[in-house]
Amino acid sequence: MSHAARPGESAPAAVLPRASASRQDAGHAAASLSAHCVDADGRVEATRRAELHAPIAGWIHGCSAREGDAVSAGQILLRILPTETDAAEHPIQAPWDGVIARAHARVEGREVAARTLLIELFDPDSLVLRFSVDGSRALGLAAGHKIQVHFDGAPANPMELTLTRAWPALEPETGRRICEARLPAHAGFVIGLAARVRLEPAEPVSTAPLGAAT
Repeated sequence: MSHAARPGESAPAAVLPRASASRQDAGHAAASLSAHCVDADGRVEATRRAELHAPIAGWIHGCSAREGDAVSAGQILLRILPTETDAAEHPIQAPWDGVIARAHARVEGREVAARTLLIELFDPDSLVLRFSVDGSRALGLAAGHKIQVHFDGAPANPMELTLTRAWPALEPETGRRICEARLPAHAGFVIGLAARVRLEPAEPVSTAPLGAAT
């Protein structure tokens, strides 16, 4: 039961429920953090790739390599039988251990011109998530920075990754800084998979202006 204030007494102050105040504080904190964070679109890429081309004009022979096949360094993936009778056949070998991303030479006996792209190879241990941040928000980013990542088609819970590289120069066309975070090996990521990145930029190291007193 409420009572009116007596003459000379101040009215009692209104008291917000504790739970309501806590929810408001949490909402303000979340809004402040969200405003400070940087969101970016990323994509899975391989930093170590190889393109194998036909060294001479000829016919494809013995091609059994297909997309997704794991190959070993020095393994013969196919041969090019020369169109000229005085030329020797050329084996196309894997330069290092890797996985075939694209096999453009699939038809036995097909004639190809010199320098035709035959096979694309990548190192599965070189997969990174690559994204870019506006240059005005990229100060202070460096290897070791933690980021939160949502991959397309993945569960709702974000994955925490560690920044492994921040390019030292902005892209001249866009003014953005490219960053990379290494992905866990053998985790089933595929090249081209899109992701949404969220990070909280670190405070850049302040430096005293030239000529300032020490």
